[in-house]
Amino acid sequence: MKPTGNLLSGNEKPATGRMPVSGLKHAGILAGGKPFLLIIIIVMQGMITHAQCPDVAAVFPKDSIIICADTTYKLVLPAKPGISYTWNTAETANAIDIHQSGKYWVTVTDGACTPVTDTVFILFNSLILIPNVKDTLLCLNKPAPPMQAYGQNLVWYSSPTSTDGSHTAPIPSTADTGSTYFYVSQTILGCESPRAKVIAEVIDKPSFDLGENIIIPCGAPGVVLQTVAQKYTSYLWQDGSSNNEFLATEAGKYVLKAENICGRLIDTVETVLCNTRCLNFPNAFTPNGDGRNELFRPGAFCPITKYIFTVYDRFGRQVFHSTNPNEGWDGRISGKKADIGTYIYYCIYDDFMLKRQLMLRGSVTLIK
Repeated sequence: MKPTGNLLSGNEKPATGRMPVSGLKHAGILAGGKPFLLIIIIVMQGMITHAQCPDVAAVFPKDSIIICADTTYKLVLPAKPGISYTWNTAETANAIDIHQSGKYWVTVTDGACTPVTDTVFILFNSLILIPNVKDTLLCLNKPAPPMQAYGQNLVWYSSPTSTDGSHTAPIPSTADTGSTYFYVSQTILGCESPRAKVIAEVIDKPSFDLGENIIIPCGAPGVVLQTVAQKYTSYLWQDGSSNNEFLATEAGKYVLKAENICGRLIDTVETVLCNTRCLNFPNAFTPNGDGRNELFRPGAFCPITKYIFTVYDRFGRQVFHSTNPNEGWDGRISGKKADIGTYIYYCIYDDFMLKRQLMLRGSVTLIK
């Protein structure tokens, strides 16, 4: 019995909106209205395909990878059934260990797919520079600011090898003079740089003493005036020279000024020639109330230990007596102004320079 009804042959196109088919044999209605069934083989277009082939752009997402120096890096690709890897290192696993900078590539094979090859550059970052730092100079017992450095993601340490770093800059102590060392690193792209050493140094204001009046020895070209040089301190003598010592070749006053960030100090010393007595007396004075030359007393150029000073009038009467080199006669006798004229003085003292006791005798004129 032949089937009747409309049949769709394998060479005909399906109606619009129907799934395209191939290999359809026959289907219809048997005589008497009963259906019959034939085996129909249908292959749906696009339903049976190969797995997606590897994409070269998806093997290594980045063209280069930066690794911190002194580390080992493992380059890992997905481990999937049916996929094999061949590296330029001749390894065939899905992961390899990287020990040095360079170019690495891998060929990926997946069944019937065309093999693909991708390349990546591995760079061990050994060129991370240390932070920019500047040493700090501080004053004794003065408040100190936090240490300074310039870089990215700074970490401060108390030693070159300590592990307890801090992102907070330390504040150095100024309780004593001397140097304190700090260490700081920066982190770039996850890699920490070597540590830079930063010094905080505490100094004091200038301190020196040129001493008492100094004798220039007989026959010597001069005497050296000097002080121990302090770091970070500038020196300036009365003639503009800037050393911490000075050759005094003649009698006179010498002045040294020292200065640093913590303060300044000025000291003065006088030099005298070897044949100069410690005491020199003027030959006149004017006790008239104008503020100049009001007292009759010696000028002292060196330390005076024993000292006796007496003044007499022309009749031999004592008008003044003292054992203090800083005291002088004011030109009065018993509270009254003395007459203009010449007066005689005697002075006994121990001469520091000549190293013996001297007695000086002379005259002085009182002028109004």
